[in-house]
Amino acid sequence: MKNENSCTDIVRDIKSSFIHFPHVKKIQMALDRMREYQCGDEEAEHIMLLGESGVGKSTLLKRYVKKYPRVAHEEFTEVPVLFATLRQSPTPKRLGGTLLRTLGDPEWCRGPEDELTERLVLLIERCRVRLVIIDEANHLVDRGGEKTLHTSGDWLKGLADATRVSFVLAGIPRSTRLLATNDQLRGRFREVIDIDRFSVANKSAEHEFRSVLKVFKGYLRELPTIDLSGAAITRLFAFATDGRLRAIRSLLVRAVELAYGQPDPRLTDAVLAEAFRTVIYPGSPDRRNPFHKTFDKMPLVKGDEPFAPVER
Repeated sequence: MKNENSCTDIVRDIKSSFIHFPHVKKIQMALDRMREYQCGDEEAEHIMLLGESGVGKSTLLKRYVKKYPRVAHEEFTEVPVLFATLRQSPTPKRLGGTLLRTLGDPEWCRGPEDELTERLVLLIERCRVRLVIIDEANHLVDRGGEKTLHTSGDWLKGLADATRVSFVLAGIPRSTRLLATNDQLRGRFREVIDIDRFSVANKSAEHEFRSVLKVFKGYLRELPTIDLSGAAITRLFAFATDGRLRAIRSLLVRAVELAYGQPDPRLTDAVLAEAFRTVIYPGSPDRRNPFHKTFDKMPLVKGDEPFAPVER
C-alpha cells in the first residue's frame, strides 16, 4: 500500500508540475503588460507565441488564464482574459463563433459572419475583456491557399482594431504563414516570442536542461534512481524526448509506474528504456532506444520515428 501511494503521489506531482523557466517568466511579463495596458486612440499591442508541439505553450497559457477568473456581476460577467482553442479548418465565422461560445453567447452559431462579428465586438466590450488568447492558431493555416489565409488575417485584423484589446496568437512555427500572407496583420503582430525545446547544443542550454531534470528528480521522493540530471543522462533525455516538456513528463510518469511495478522499486536505465518503448517510440529497436546500451546516438528524426519533421 505504501508503494502504491508513493507511486500515485509522484505521478501526480510530475503531471501537475509547473516550472518557472526563464522563458515562462518572460512570457508572463508580456501577457501582464498587454492585459494591464489601457488602450486609447492608439492600436493595442499584440504578440505571436510560437513553439513546437509539446513544449508547454498551452499549459502556460491555461495556467495564466486561471489567474484571472471570470467575475459575475449583477448585469454582466466580466472576462478579464478570453481564451479559446481553435479546431481544424476554422473559417472567420467559425472562429467568431468559438469566441462567442467561450463568452457564453447562447446563439454563438447563428447568423451570418458580419452579424456574429458585430456581436462579438459588443460582447468583448461589455464583458470588459482585456486580453484575447487564441491557441492552436496554426489551424488557421493548415488548410487553404493564400487567399484563404489573407481572408482570415483580414478578419483578425479587423477584430483587433474594432475591439482595441490585445491579442495573442499561439501555435506551432508554421503559424507565421498567416503573417506572411497579410502585411497589415504582420504590422500588428510585430513581436514574436519563440519557446525553444530543451537541448544540449551548448553549455548554457545543457545547464538549463540539467536543471529541469533535477527538479523532476526531486519529485521522485524516496524512489531510488539513477542521477537524472547527470551530463550523460541529460544527453540521452535530449535524444529520447527531443527536449519537449510533454515527452519528458510522459517518459518519467511511465518510468515511475514501471519502477513501482517491480518487487524492488528502482528507476534504472532499463526502466527508462522500457518506458521509452512504451510511450515515446513503441516497438523501437534497441539501437534506436537512447537508454539501451546499443543506442547508435543518432537523432530520432527518420521516417516514422517520433521526431521526424512534419510538413510546414
